[in-house]
Amino acid sequence: MRGLCHVGMVRADQLDETFQYADSTLKGADKSCDQEVGAMYSLVYEICRNKIDMLMNFSLENFQWVSKSTRDMPNAYCESLIEYMRNTFRCLGPMDEGSKAGLHFSCCGHVAERLVKLLSDGASAVDESRHGMMMGGHDGDSLPPISKIDPYGLKNLSRDVVEFEAFSESTGIPQLSECFNELRCLANAMLDRDLPALLLPENEAIRRRKYPFLTLEKIHNILEKYVGIGLGEKLMGGSGNRSSDFLMLEKKEVSQLIRVVKMQLES
Repeated sequence: MRGLCHVGMVRADQLDETFQYADSTLKGADKSCDQEVGAMYSLVYEICRNKIDMLMNFSLENFQWVSKSTRDMPNAYCESLIEYMRNTFRCLGPMDEGSKAGLHFSCCGHVAERLVKLLSDGASAVDESRHGMMMGGHDGDSLPPISKIDPYGLKNLSRDVVEFEAFSESTGIPQLSECFNELRCLANAMLDRDLPALLLPENEAIRRRKYPFLTLEKIHNILEKYVGIGLGEKLMGGSGNRSSDFLMLEKKEVSQLIRVVKMQLES
């Protein structure tokens, strides 16, 4: 622009107007470029979330959450998701710091959200999901929520949460592990031996302080799909077995807790 003025192609009385036009054009180009970059990153985030949905749907379609025993290692679906995210973050490493952090939070937050819904969505969500699959739907939420889970399945899920959090911390992204706070809260609450007492109306304040993400609606939905153990299995778990360190409810205890929670929900 200065060269055009120097050779006389822009009249002297139009210099200010010409430079204003040049500045506005440049700002418009910068804004359009930023919008294109933002759209590109949004597309990258969406592709990554879709891939996560595919992995979860494939790995958990026939997954047995009634485990009957605890695991020393994370479940296979957990290891697959972590490996995918690790490779994705490594391949997209050249992104700027803000976009890189956004990608990490997008992926980890999506994994956590899907698992929370699988664990705590109720029977109506199960029916809607099955209806969607019968109608040919293949969206990310087509995987129905867990229909049955036992205390061992919950214990193994809590082991998966520990692994997800350890992976999040290994990335060096501050506060990334907090994406799994709600999932950890739900799993740990269902394994807490004090849960029956915490669910009593008079202990609501204590329950909220200890498990801030826990709601009565979600606990009710989880209890509805909780597979209680027999008395014999419970006695065996209390005789030096490592399963004695977490809550294992009998069938009648599950029914009692459902009544306690339901009364509070209806009041």
